[in-house]
Amino acid sequence: MKEYKLKINDNNYTVVIKDVTDDAVLAEVNGKKHVVHIDTISNLKATAEIQSTTSIAVPSLSSPAASAHATPGKPAETGDIITPIPGQIISISVSIGEQVRIGQKLLVLEAMKLENSITATMDGTVSEILVAEGDVVNQSQPLIVLT
Repeated sequence: MKEYKLKINDNNYTVVIKDVTDDAVLAEVNGKKHVVHIDTISNLKATAEIQSTTSIAVPSLSSPAASAHATPGKPAETGDIITPIPGQIISISVSIGEQVRIGQKLLVLEAMKLENSITATMDGTVSEILVAEGDVVNQSQPLIVLT
């Protein structure tokens, strides 16, 4: 179980994730249980959106590791590959100096018991790898820099 303390539009929420399956999340929001049905999970550049029976807008998270490349309120650099959702790095498929093409798999991120391929958003060269296998990452955290 994970518990999140959120403040959205000056309202405090305590969200406890009770269970996650392939198509739903059982969440408790301020003591009230909700089933959040997952229609799709997409790899998005800056944010992730889950269609559900309960709508909870969650602001981007920031971490010390991300601060070197991304500043809250400022978009990531064009060549930054950032994580759309919090999770754990399972594998990295590229190395520094490697040429990549748009759509090429760069790494695998496990989130909500699902493996998500994170792909290149542009053609380029891998100039930095900012994470390692096993790292736990936050939403909007830079993972790889392409030039």
